[in-house]
Amino acid sequence: MLPKLTPRLGASSLVLIGANLVPLAGALLGAWSVYEIVLLFWAENVVIGLIQLLRIGTVAVLRALPALLAVAGFFAIHYGLFTFVHGLFVVHLLAPAGEAEDGLAGAVALLTSTDGLLWALLGLVASHLFSYVVNFLGGQEWRNPDTPQLMTQPYRRVIVLHLTIVLGAFLVIALGEAAPVLALLVVLKVAADLRAHWREHRAAAAATPAT
Repeated sequence: MLPKLTPRLGASSLVLIGANLVPLAGALLGAWSVYEIVLLFWAENVVIGLIQLLRIGTVAVLRALPALLAVAGFFAIHYGLFTFVHGLFVVHLLAPAGEAEDGLAGAVALLTSTDGLLWALLGLVASHLFSYVVNFLGGQEWRNPDTPQLMTQPYRRVIVLHLTIVLGAFLVIALGEAAPVLALLVVLKVAADLRAHWREHRAAAAATPAT
């Protein structure tokens, strides 16, 4: 059952769905492989981490908490290593033989190429920036988060998302990369992402004092 959404959360949810229509279309049209889809969603993890650094910096400035800059540095190192190892896992497990030899450098080239995944990645970036502006700034979520919350928030979302994606990827490989199965993988990802998005921002909104 669809939860009751605030106008801000409803708008960011629609943008999130819209940003995922490109990979969904790529899957349905048979234009993308399971590797390309999982790689795109791994890159979204990197985006989530960068947005979280922006959130920490915002809280540090607006709440005059310069000590949070040290938290930002620790988070950048810890989350950076987490996503780096995760990226290696994605490339070496799912990339075609020729592309696997290029490692993460080849993956980054694919992600930043206009003939590759760049436009889809920019759509996901726009979705997360929209949520940052509408929910975190506009909804004044920056008034509430404490340091542990700022540190752990992205991990909860990313772990749930990628358990869904990796298990789905193995299912796709087992059944063959048919367009409907790839599309189902994207739909499962969007469903998990929406659930995490609602939980994260509804909890933040509930904890933010009224002004």
